[in-house]
Amino acid sequence: MEISYGFSRFGRYSYDIADLLETMGFTYNDWDKRAVLEMAKRVREMILLSVAALQTRDKNAVSKLYEMDDTVGTLYRKYLERLVIPKNEREQDKADHEETNPRCYGSAILIMKYLERISDHACYVGDSINYIVAGASKPRR
Repeated sequence: MEISYGFSRFGRYSYDIADLLETMGFTYNDWDKRAVLEMAKRVREMILLSVAALQTRDKNAVSKLYEMDDTVGTLYRKYLERLVIPKNEREQDKADHEETNPRCYGSAILIMKYLERISDHACYVGDSINYIVAGASKPRR
């Protein structure tokens, strides 16, 4: 049941992302989406890994999922900090392009939060697989 719940959350958060983009009423070309796309790529890999781990009963996948989750969390926090730390107080990166439209960065942070939650659920799936194979739960940290 835990695994099916995790998979349902993948779908629900994906729906929330699609709904957000539709509600905000702008096209994908209106904003710099590099950070979101980088995070989405990593989360997609986590989803695929969790599905493959279930198919093969790979209890070792949970360690890889945790590593990937740490990266996703770092990407999320880095983007959030970029939005809340005043420009003059942070080190400028040559590739740092500020979004000028609040809808753009607001949408980006919400999408990244949904992706971060999908990442967490991929780890929960890994935890459940570990339990199925090993017969004992493995605490996250």
